[in-house]
This record gives sequence, structure tokens and C-alpha cells, in this order.
Amino acid sequence: MPMKTAVSYSKGELTRLGKFFLAFPVMPSNLGNVLIHNAFLKYYTDIIGLDPKFVGLLYMIFGIWNAINDPVIGVWLDRRKYSDRRGKYANIMRLCAPVMIVSSFAMIYAKSSWKQWIVFLFLLTLLFLYDTAATTFGISYSNYRLLAAKTNKERVDVAVAITYVANIGGFFGTLIPTLLLVGDNDKTMTTVLLSIILIINAILYLIALRPLKDSPEMYLNENNEQSERKGTRKDVFQMIKDACKSKAFLSFLLMQLLAGGPSAFYFTPFLYMSDYVLKLQGYQATIMDVVMGLTLFAVAPILGKYIKKLGLKKAIILSSIPSALGFLMIAFVTNFYQAILAYVVMYLFSQATSIACGPMMGAIIDEDEQRTGTRKAGMFNGLNALLTIPVSGIQASLFMGIISMFGFQAGQKVQTAQALRGIKVGAGVLPFVMILIGVIPILFSPITKQKELELSEFSKNRQSE
Repeated sequence: MPMKTAVSYSKGELTRLGKFFLAFPVMPSNLGNVLIHNAFLKYYTDIIGLDPKFVGLLYMIFGIWNAINDPVIGVWLDRRKYSDRRGKYANIMRLCAPVMIVSSFAMIYAKSSWKQWIVFLFLLTLLFLYDTAATTFGISYSNYRLLAAKTNKERVDVAVAITYVANIGGFFGTLIPTLLLVGDNDKTMTTVLLSIILIINAILYLIALRPLKDSPEMYLNENNEQSERKGTRKDVFQMIKDACKSKAFLSFLLMQLLAGGPSAFYFTPFLYMSDYVLKLQGYQATIMDVVMGLTLFAVAPILGKYIKKLGLKKAIILSSIPSALGFLMIAFVTNFYQAILAYVVMYLFSQATSIACGPMMGAIIDEDEQRTGTRKAGMFNGLNALLTIPVSGIQASLFMGIISMFGFQAGQKVQTAQALRGIKVGAGVLPFVMILIGVIPILFSPITKQKELELSEFSKNRQSE
């Protein structure tokens, strides 16, 4: 079904079906990201035998690459013109999806017999391919979503829908790791099931992207006067300089830089806690993962209402504190039931923050357009990707660095007491501190609830003029 049947652009409103179509691409995207940035780390350390210090180095290089390519891709997308034949963002997403799928498949087939540096270069190369495509896909999707969902109310509703589809995708991404990478594991079975999951992911991309249709009305007020590549490098530095003049963006940027990593990279520490500290079986880790998801599904609509009532700024602040406390609880759990409680608390409030962050980014883009007269969604979403994707890598580097410093030995099922302490510090104490510090910048954000209402009207009217 075409997107146009679900979205009335002339009225500027989204139907429930339109909100679902708009959220659905997050399902395959999140499934792939969970596998790549979380499960594959433990796969490479435990089954392939890659030393954690190489994983940390890999993600450090990976983060530098993101710092270079994300803003450039964002500006390139802003400069790319809408085509009557191909459209714009929806077409770009369809071109990126196959690259992500193929590079993901290739990662599975590293050999434990390879030398460490060969495994390192193999994974690094494929991560570069995957991430460049994933960044282009993610920025295109974020831009597309903000054009289709114009008001703060619609964006929060879409964010709630994204919570459901993202966690369904994430569940499939975590099912194999929790079952096969906790407790006893078998490389052949893990490889086969990971391949099946990736085939399912390819089908989900096909289903998710087919309904999305670009409409000329979506791009009426975008600045598409320049050619696709002319002046892009110069524009990157100028637009980054302009973005740094936005108090709203800077406060949001600092918050994500400090507090975004723990929520984006909780699953790999979860696997290490389950396997080494709590000594759970695979089915127990899976049960914990399922309970977290089901609890979120039950309360997500309540979270959406809570965010609309409080406003984005207050919602982010008030949900970050219990999220940090949930992480701290993780450092002190001693059994399966305590772990369920701690992870549920952490997960629910981390997701509440995540739901509010999407519309907050939209408000920042609208505020900048209102102030400057130029819409720079690609640039802002590119800079946002500069944080949201690399921050996960930075958190991975910190976690791997901590457990390595505490004496964790890759490939050994029994670890020393000091190594177990390192896992607790990396999984619980470090996120607790980072989230609390990360709340401070958002206190200075000018995006109040009253400003949200003003920007919603501005956004709603921009395509109807």
C-alpha cells in the first residue's frame, strides 16, 4: 500500500496507519544494529577469539570515521535535489538496505583460525561498509519522518510506535545471542541461526520500505537550489559553525554525548553480566530480555502521554534519573530475580528518554529553520548521528577497556573475581555516572513546552503556505 493512501499531505495530518508505516523501517534497522553493535562483539570475543583490546581499538577508529562521514552525509542529503522520477529520501533508503544486509552476512564468516590482525581488519572493513550505509539510511529516515510528521503530537505518537517496532526488531536481534552466547555455545549453530535472522531482516527491509513514497509537497520549502555536490565540503564546516550557535542543539548534543552511550550500548554488558557474573543459562537471559520488552510494551502508551503532558525537556530530565539508578542497581545484583528488576527499571526509563529525544531533535530543526529561514534537517541529523552511532562505539571501547584492565581473559568461561568486578563497573557504575552528568546540559535547553507548541504550528504551516 503506498504511503500516500495513509498520509494526507494536503491536510498535514497522519492517520494511525500512516504513523505505523512511518515507524516500521526502524524494525529491520534496529534488528541489524543490535546484531552488529552488540551481539557480534561477544560473538567475536567468545567464538572467534578476538582480544577485547582489539575490539576497543576497532571502535575507537570506528568512532573517528563516524566523526568524518556523518556531517558530510547529512549536508550531501540536504543538497540532493528531489527527483520527480525517483523521489529523494525513500529512494536513498532502498539503495542503502542491500549494502547493510550483505556486509552483515559477511561478518558472520570470520574464522577463529585467522591471525588476530586479520580478524581485526576484516571486521573493521565490514563495519566501515555497514556504518556508511546505515548512517545514510538513518539520516534519510530521520529527515523523511520529520517531513511526514510535522507537529510535536504526531512526532511523539510516531516515537511511541517506533518503540514497539524497534523492540520487536531488537528482540529478534537479541534472541540468538541470549540463547547461544550465554552458557555453552556452538559456533556452527550460532552461524546458521544468525544467517536465518539476517534473511528475515532482509525481508523486513523489503516490507518496510515498499510503502514509503516521496511526495513533491514534502519538499516545497526545502533549499534544493544548489547542485548535489557543489560546495559540500565548505558547507559542512559553515553549517557546523552555524549549528553551534543554537543553544537548543548544543544542550541536546552534550546530553547525548554524555548520557546516550549507556542506553545505546547496554546489551553487550547485559550478556557479560548474564554469562560471567550471574552464570545464567541462555533461556534465563532470554527470559530477562523478553520481560523487559513486554513490560515496555505494556507501558509505552502511558509514557507517550506522560511526555506530551510534561513537555520534552522535563520528560528527558525526569526519566534520566531513574534510568541512572537502574544502571547502578545492575552493579549490585546477585541473582536472576534481582537482575530482572534492575534491568526493567533501567530499560523502561531509558526508553522514555529515547521516545522524547526524537521529537526533541525535530523541534531543534524547526527552531533553527524558524530562526534562520533555511531548513537543514540533513545537517542536524548528520551531527546527531555523529553522536548517536559513535557514542555506542565509545561506550563499547570504555566497557571493553574496563574489563580488559580488570583482567578479563577472552575465550575463558571462568574469570577471576577482579574480572567480574570489572564487568559490574562497566555495566552499572560507569553508565550511572555518565547519565547523571549528561542530564546537566539539557537543563539549559530553551525548548520549553510553550516553545514546542509554537514550533508545532510553524512546522504544520510550512508545507501549506
